[in-house]
Amino acid sequence: MKSIRYSVDTEYMIRAVLILLIFSAGCATPAARNCDSVSANLEQRTGYTVGSGSVSSQLILPPGLQQGQPLSEEQLVLLALWNNPAFQELLVELKLTRADLVQAGLLPNPEIVYYFGVTDKPLKYLVDFPLEALWLRPIRVRAAEKENARAAERLTQAALDLIRDTRTAFVDLQLAKERVSVAEQSQELRGNIAKVAEKLLKTGTASEQELVTAKIDSLQAKQDRTRIGFDVTLAEERLKNLTGLAGIAGALPVLPPIALAVVEPDLEALVDEAVKTRPDAVAAQVATDAAAERLRIAKIGWVRVLGILDATSGRNTGHEFGPAFRITLPIFNRNQGLIDRAEADLELMSRRRQSVCNQIVLDVRLAHTRYRQNTAELEILRQTIRPEVDASIRRSQKAYEDGNVPLLIALEASRQLIDTLGREALLKADQRRAWVELERSVGRRLTP
Repeated sequence: MKSIRYSVDTEYMIRAVLILLIFSAGCATPAARNCDSVSANLEQRTGYTVGSGSVSSQLILPPGLQQGQPLSEEQLVLLALWNNPAFQELLVELKLTRADLVQAGLLPNPEIVYYFGVTDKPLKYLVDFPLEALWLRPIRVRAAEKENARAAERLTQAALDLIRDTRTAFVDLQLAKERVSVAEQSQELRGNIAKVAEKLLKTGTASEQELVTAKIDSLQAKQDRTRIGFDVTLAEERLKNLTGLAGIAGALPVLPPIALAVVEPDLEALVDEAVKTRPDAVAAQVATDAAAERLRIAKIGWVRVLGILDATSGRNTGHEFGPAFRITLPIFNRNQGLIDRAEADLELMSRRRQSVCNQIVLDVRLAHTRYRQNTAELEILRQTIRPEVDASIRRSQKAYEDGNVPLLIALEASRQLIDTLGREALLKADQRRAWVELERSVGRRLTP
């Protein structure tokens, strides 16, 4: 009989537990944002995707790339998004917030107390469950969900920063190569002047000092060419580091950049769009919402309501249930300190959101102004200065060969040409940098 009574007791306990399990089964946790959602968001903004974030010591090639082929600017950006170690490290933060969201959706386990029967004591067992968990769970889930969304937006912004850095490094590499080309032209031009000076010395129309001056100028041009040549290697190493190709030795084969179409988008429209849609602005807004949810939790987090289902031997079935509850009385502790901290955190997030908005406005306006400045300056150089310098160098070389002008005039004209070529290369690079920064400031690609 005793074993039969125990089995019946167990059956009633199982029923009580099942009631709680059925009730908690309807509390589904919302889907968390992961690497795929970040990749989809970034693709919509820029056309680029993010890698899976899997840990691998091998280089991960995005679809469409083949090892050993020259890389375009677009392919370099993809390599960076799939292999940059610092960016892959940030993916872990998103996984941490996903884990926090799962944890916030979990309900505490019910507890069972079983009292074995002794003399003059009835058999009794009970099941208790913290009922406040059902009340606080949706608030905790919303706070964790917003933290997960904030991490996803921050990761998207980090991807935009990485795209900007990679494209800027690509521009720096192209600038270094163009400066090498300009240095080669300078070396050839000044070498030709030295040869002309040597011929004129033989004919008696130039002095020994003029020949020495021309040779020294030619040797200095050769020295500049040697020094500038190492800038290409330095730029390649920086680009390798960003794209995860740091372990690859030798030169980095890259394709020349696509010509930049000169456009001037509406500034105020870009500012308004960036303030509303840029990932760090969205992240700041979500952080403020999460702080508001944490304040709600702090205000009611002191509540403790323990629901009790007590079963004891009775007159009818021997397992008569008697409900009960236990509640905390907020006499001493009402979470005063945590409430003050949550209020301060909400104020901090609100002020930080305004700071982020101000920074976004500044970023867009500065990038737009720099782009206009470099575009206007480059146009003046190409349309007015460059033709005059080309004509001047032709006239001065012809006049020096004819003995009509001194050597210093020819050297000065060559310096003007080299300075103009170098300035043009720098302005083209600055224009591309400003455009890259403008796209990053707005938070999306501005050209097809």
